[in-house]
Amino acid sequence: MDKKEGLRVLCRKIPRNRLISLGILVLLMVAATVMNPAFLTADNLLGILAQNSARGILALGATFVLMTGGIDLAAENGLTMIAVVASVSHIMTGENLLVLFGGCLILGAALGCVNGLLITRLRLLPFVATLAMMSIAQGITLFASEGKIMFLNHPVTVFIGSGKLFHIIPMPVVIFAGMCVVAYILLNKTKMGTAVYALGGNKEAAEYSGIQVKREETKVYIFDGICVAVAALVTVCRVGQISPNLGEGAGMDAIAAAVIGGTSTLGGRGSIGGTVVGVCIIGVIINALTFLNVPVIAQDAAKGLIIIFTVIFDALGNRARRGKE
Repeated sequence: MDKKEGLRVLCRKIPRNRLISLGILVLLMVAATVMNPAFLTADNLLGILAQNSARGILALGATFVLMTGGIDLAAENGLTMIAVVASVSHIMTGENLLVLFGGCLILGAALGCVNGLLITRLRLLPFVATLAMMSIAQGITLFASEGKIMFLNHPVTVFIGSGKLFHIIPMPVVIFAGMCVVAYILLNKTKMGTAVYALGGNKEAAEYSGIQVKREETKVYIFDGICVAVAALVTVCRVGQISPNLGEGAGMDAIAAAVIGGTSTLGGRGSIGGTVVGVCIIGVIINALTFLNVPVIAQDAAKGLIIIFTVIFDALGNRARRGKE
């Protein structure tokens, strides 16, 4: 087999939406390099990954939720609530790291569990349940922070936010990579992953096949909550301070990254690799537009347009597949 034939075989194995995402990423990187020759330097690329690590971790949780046919609108405010409550408790207990780390994980798992129970036990639509939790999280944030800005100066939190592994790789990137490995194993090597695909395909069929639908769907939202918690920890350590608008825009960026990476909004299809590509696309767009001094509002508009085109392409692809069946 020659190199060209090998490349064709490889391309056939990669889903079309993943190939399109990779193509978009390559084109964006080429365009960014033309505008800024320093774009492809290792420092800049690692900097982009570090800046988008929290978004990426949120996107991993969003991928699982979207693949079951759900959505989490509470991730953004949940991130802020977890960061604020855990950090305030950390400061009040004399900068106890166990309170900060444990508090984040417990609050994240609790947030996800409540979302899951509202959806599976009370049969609320994911949109309604997570929208309600979004408002509740915002209220708790304002109550806990009292509208004030506070700072974290512990050496460990400073290292997590701005330190580098082997003096090369930023710690937020290391944490993001670790979460990617965990998410990949859960999705591809466990019964939970099988259930995620089944739930997104057809919940009734999944239940008939013996899958505990309510339990597995709740587990998905718990994992999503843990992703929110880890993202909150990374964010507060990177920024070094807590404020009521700490996670502004992160939730929608996470959903955008998952969708751009090929996760279907109808459920049943998605991958961790695709989501990572989506995160990179969002990061490159933000980096390039910031370099061009494009206002934040215009950056949001650009991301919105990409989401619209991606969803349209996804819908057309689903329609074409149904036509073949």
